[in-house]
Amino acid sequence: MREKQRSLQDLFAFQPPPPSPPDSPPPAPEPIYQTIPDHPPMPAPTLNELMDDEGIKSQLCRFSPSVYFSYYNTAGKIFLRKEVFYPRELFNSPYVLNLLCEQIMTDTYSDSCVRIDREERRKMKDLLSNFNVGPPASSIHDDSMKKRIIIAARDNWENYFARLFPVALDSGDAQVLGVSHRGICLLKMVKASGINPKHLRLLKGYSFAEVLSLELQGASRVELELKTENLVLRSSRAPQISAMIRLFLQELIKGSGHVVALKSFMTDDRSLLSFSKGDVIRLLPMDGLQGGWLFGTVGGRSGLFPEELTQPSAAPDYHYLHLDRRDDKRKSMKSNTRNAPPASPSQHPVALRQMSPESEPSRSNSVQGFLQRSGPSSIQGSVHELGVTSPMAEFAMKYFRTGTSGLPASGRTLIQHTDIPIQESLILFDDPEMNELSVQCFLNLMMFMGDVPLKKNTSTADCLSHILLLGKEKELLRDEIFCQVIKQNTNNPTQSSFTLGWRLLVLITGFFPCSGTLHPYVTQHFDDISQDFEHPFKDLAAVCQDNLSRSVRFGGRRNIPSHVEMDALLAGKTSRRITIMFPGNVEFPAKIRSFTITLDVIKDLCNEMGVSQLEEMREFYILAKRLQDGLVRPLHPEEYLFDFLLEDGSITLSFRRILWGTPLSFENELFLDFHYQQLLEDYLSGQLKLGPSNGGSSLVREVAELAALQHLARGATEPPTLSEVKEYLPSQDGLSSKLEEISSSCHVHVSAMESLSPQDAKIRLIEGLSSLPLFGSTSFLVQKVNQRGCPSPCIVSVNQQGVSFRHPKSQEQVFHIPLAKVESMRTIRPKKQGKSPVAEISYGDPARPKTVTLHFKQAKEFCHTLALIMEMTQSTA
Repeated sequence: MREKQRSLQDLFAFQPPPPSPPDSPPPAPEPIYQTIPDHPPMPAPTLNELMDDEGIKSQLCRFSPSVYFSYYNTAGKIFLRKEVFYPRELFNSPYVLNLLCEQIMTDTYSDSCVRIDREERRKMKDLLSNFNVGPPASSIHDDSMKKRIIIAARDNWENYFARLFPVALDSGDAQVLGVSHRGICLLKMVKASGINPKHLRLLKGYSFAEVLSLELQGASRVELELKTENLVLRSSRAPQISAMIRLFLQELIKGSGHVVALKSFMTDDRSLLSFSKGDVIRLLPMDGLQGGWLFGTVGGRSGLFPEELTQPSAAPDYHYLHLDRRDDKRKSMKSNTRNAPPASPSQHPVALRQMSPESEPSRSNSVQGFLQRSGPSSIQGSVHELGVTSPMAEFAMKYFRTGTSGLPASGRTLIQHTDIPIQESLILFDDPEMNELSVQCFLNLMMFMGDVPLKKNTSTADCLSHILLLGKEKELLRDEIFCQVIKQNTNNPTQSSFTLGWRLLVLITGFFPCSGTLHPYVTQHFDDISQDFEHPFKDLAAVCQDNLSRSVRFGGRRNIPSHVEMDALLAGKTSRRITIMFPGNVEFPAKIRSFTITLDVIKDLCNEMGVSQLEEMREFYILAKRLQDGLVRPLHPEEYLFDFLLEDGSITLSFRRILWGTPLSFENELFLDFHYQQLLEDYLSGQLKLGPSNGGSSLVREVAELAALQHLARGATEPPTLSEVKEYLPSQDGLSSKLEEISSSCHVHVSAMESLSPQDAKIRLIEGLSSLPLFGSTSFLVQKVNQRGCPSPCIVSVNQQGVSFRHPKSQEQVFHIPLAKVESMRTIRPKKQGKSPVAEISYGDPARPKTVTLHFKQAKEFCHTLALIMEMTQSTA
C-alpha cells in the first residue's frame, strides 16, 4: 500500500542520467511508430460527465484510496499544436489536415508566433491570396488545397516545424537549437523592431547528411561532429537533443543509398573514387564487388572505394550542398597526394576484365569554372572532353540527376533543348514529391512554349500561372524551374518556342530569385549571352540579369500577374502607363515596367521636379489608397508597383513628401506647385493648425494674410468675395463666426501685396505655413489613447523627432515619445465589426518596454509611416 501511495514528488523526481553506454553497444530495436488516429466519433466529455477511473492503468496516474484534491473550472486552456514533422511523415486524414491548416492560418494572421518572421508571414499571406482562400480553415472545403498550404509552410518556414532547445556555445551568439525533419539549425531570438515582430533568426543550418557523429557527454553537453566543424552544445536538455537527432538519423539512413566519408581518400588510380572527409557519396549498383568495397559517385565522378572509410548517411539535401567551396580544397589535397604511389592492381576489388567500357567511369582533368576562372582542380579530364562549355553545363555536371548518377554524360547534353518530356527532375532531389512536381512543371513549360500540344481546357496563360505559382509556393523548386527554362532555351530549333522561352525567363527572373548555389552560374550565363553580339536575345539576357539582381535584393514580385498583365506579357509588352496623383488632384503620368520598384518611380518624379540628391529623394513617398474603404498605406521604396495595381482600378497612387529635413529650393516650377498644393491641403483640412483660437486679433490677421496669399496665388487681381474667403479658411473652430472680420482684413492684405506674382505668393504662403508647430509632421486625429494625461480625441503627429500627442484645441503637447525610444509598433484588428483598429507602440527600456495604444481608423497608415521614418533616420545616422 505504501508503494501505491507514494507522493507525487517521488513519482516526478529527477531521474539521474543513465551510465555511459559501452564502446560498441548492440543495435537498438527499431522503434514502432503509431499512425495518427482518426478524430473521435463523439465529443469530449464535459465536467458533468467525468470518466470512470476504474480499469485505468498508468504509471503516472496510479489508483489510490486516499483523499485527493483538484482544481475545478480552471481559467486556463490547453492548446494542441503540431511542433515537428517526422521524417517522411504522411498526413492525409481530413481531421489532421484541418487542424494543421487552422494552426498555420492562425499564426499567419497573428504576430504572436516567434517562429515566423515578418517576411515569411507576408509571403504566406500572398500565397493564400493567390489561392483565394483565408481564415478560418473550415471555410476551405478542398482537402488538397489544405495540404498545399501545409506543405508550403513546412517547406518555406525555416523554424516553424522544429523542436526548440535552449543551448549555449563556446563561441557565437546562438541561443536556441532547432531540430526538424530538414536538419538542425542554430537560432537567435531577435527582439521586435519597427513593424518587425519578435522572431527567431536563423544563424546557421546543417542537414542530417552533414552529421558524422554525435556524443552525449554527461547530462548537459552534446558534441556534434560535422563535415566542416565540431559543435559543442551545452544545454539542460542535452539527453533529449541527443535522442531526437539519433532517432531522426536512424530513420533517414534507412534506404537512403548514401554514405558519408569519415576520412579523406585520394588516389591517382582511374578506377577508384577520390573523396574528402565529409563528402556524401551516392551508392550505385555494380556486379562482382568484393567484400569491403563499394561503388558510388560524388561531384560528377564515380569509382570504387573502401567501405571502411565511410558510414551510412542520410541523403544529401540539395539546398545544403555547396560543392563550389570544395574546389579549392580538392586542389590542395591533390597537390599533397600527387607523388603518392598508385594502388596495386592486386588490391582492386573487381578485375579489370569485368569492367566494360560502358561501366568505366567518365573522367575529366580540370573543369575550369567559368566563375572562379581558376587553375586545374582535382577533377580529371578536360573541359572539351566533357563538353562543359558554359557555366550552366558545369552546374549540371555537379547537381543534375544524370551528372550525379555516375553514367557518362556531357554538360552540353544535360542543358540542351529536348522534345521529350522529362520523367524525373533535372536536379537530384531526395523528396519524391519534389520530383513529381518537377515533372509536372516541365510539361507545363513545354505546353507554354508550344513544344507539345495544350491539354483540353488549358490555355497558355494557365501554364504560365502554374509555373509562376509553383515558384511562389515551392521555394525549394525555384532552381529546378530556372534550369528547366534555360535548358529549353538552349539550342532551341523553333523560333516561336525560342521567343516564348526567353519571355518566360524574363518573368521568372523578376518574380522570384534562385538560390545562392545556382546564382553565380545563372549570372555568368546571362553575362555571356548579353556580350554575344550574334545571339538573337542578348538584350533579353541583359534584362534577365537586371531582373534577377532585383529579385535577389528586393525579394521578387509578391503576386502572380493579373489576366490583363499576363496577356500583355505574352504579347511582348512589358511597360504600362499609369497615373500618379500629385497634391491638388493633379494627374501626373508615369511609365512603369513589370518589375519597377517604388524607388524607380520616385527618382523619375523627383528628376521632373529638379531634385537630384538621393538624400532628398528619400523624403518623398508614394501612397496607395484603396477606394473601397479609404485605407491608405505608404509604399516602401523597395516594393513593386505592379503588386498594388488591380484590374478594376480600385487602388490609386499618390505622391507626397513625408520628411522635411532638406531645405526647400523653389527654382523648379513643378517643385513649387507640388509643395504649395500639399501644404495648402494640410492647412485647409486642419492638419496644419494655427495658434490657439482665443479670439484675439492676431489670429484674424494671420488667417486673413494666408487667405490673401491663396487669392493672389490664383492670379486674381480683384479682392475676393465673401464666398471665396470662406473657401480660404481652414477647418478650425472659431473662424466661421469671424468671417466678416477676416474678409475685411483679407481685402487690406490683398491691396498691400497686389504686386506679388502668383509664384511669389505661393512661396510666401509656404514660408508662412512652415512656421506652424505641426509643420513637417504627419498628423492623425485619434479617437482614444490609453495614456494618462492624453485627451480623447487627441492629435498624434509623427516626424523625425518622434511621436507627439497634442490637445486637439490648444495644440499643447501632453506626451512625447522620442524616435530613438520607439522599439516597435503593430496594428491590431478590431474584435467587433464597426470598431476602429488599434495601433500599439512599444517604447522605452528594451528589457521592460512600455506600451501605448491608439484607437483610430488610420492605424495601418500610422504604423507604416512611423516605420518608414525610423528606417530613414537609422540609415542616415
